[in-house]
Amino acid sequence: MNGWVWHNASWWPIFAGLVGVGAMVLILNHRLRRKQRSLVPGVFGSTSSSRSTLSFLGSLLVGVAVLDPRWSSETIELPFRGRNVVVLLDASRSMRCQDAAPDRLEVAKTILGELAESAVGDRFGLIAFAGSPVPKCPPTADPRAFRRALRQVDPDRMPVGGSLPGDALREAASFLTDDRDDGLVLLVSDGDDMGSWPVEAARGLGVPVVTITLGDAERGARIPDNEGGWVVYDDSEVWSVRNDKEMKALSQATGGIHVPLGTSVVDAQALWHQRLAPLVGGSGEVQHITMDRPEWRWFAVPGVLLLGLGAVGRPRIA
Repeated sequence: MNGWVWHNASWWPIFAGLVGVGAMVLILNHRLRRKQRSLVPGVFGSTSSSRSTLSFLGSLLVGVAVLDPRWSSETIELPFRGRNVVVLLDASRSMRCQDAAPDRLEVAKTILGELAESAVGDRFGLIAFAGSPVPKCPPTADPRAFRRALRQVDPDRMPVGGSLPGDALREAASFLTDDRDDGLVLLVSDGDDMGSWPVEAARGLGVPVVTITLGDAERGARIPDNEGGWVVYDDSEVWSVRNDKEMKALSQATGGIHVPLGTSVVDAQALWHQRLAPLVGGSGEVQHITMDRPEWRWFAVPGVLLLGLGAVGRPRIA
């Protein structure tokens, strides 16, 4: 790495403002001490002025540390598997049911984000679906980009209502590479299907399909509407119950697994490494990534020490 880089460069205005205020306080304190000594010579000592100077310098160094300066780099090795994981996320209205807290969709987003973080070197893509599939993120090895795409999934933004996982499975083919040995499809839903033939669509992909189902399988939950109430059909509130039957058949037909999560909490990292990753191959190579080395400690440690010295003792009279 050549040159000096400020990793938190966007914080410069805040840093400049703090330095300006600190300098102003230092100048005013110096003028006050000088006026006190001129009024009563030999009475006031210089301890307070020294403390202010130490505090200012300490604040300055801590501020530099907050900006996170970097002038060197380091190379780290990460396992590179190169799997393509296509996530199909159900964004139908029933995913707003609150039998899983805060609701099924938010639980799904949390789990998927943690899976992407656990799968170092693998690529995650995202397709949201309701009555039609909507590609949200092409396969990427950047879990932050995948998480940003997850946050954008909202039933209110879907162009067509309903639940057609079969159409989403057919759309997933565009996200898979020609080498299907490194591919995996992850379908997250509450199990509803309105006649889209998902089992047949999954068989046509040629990759394992893992199904994760959310929600209560016995009583279910009411479906929220947009006005703070519940969806009503024929004067009756509509309830959604988790349906595992077709999702289980779908995963079994493709050599995948079915995870009936329900309303419980799952260890996403363990789920990925112990159950999902072994389903597909991928390269066993190692990738080398060069990263800027954080150097903020060189400023934070002396800065904190100076702040401590500036806070020790009391103003004294000579």
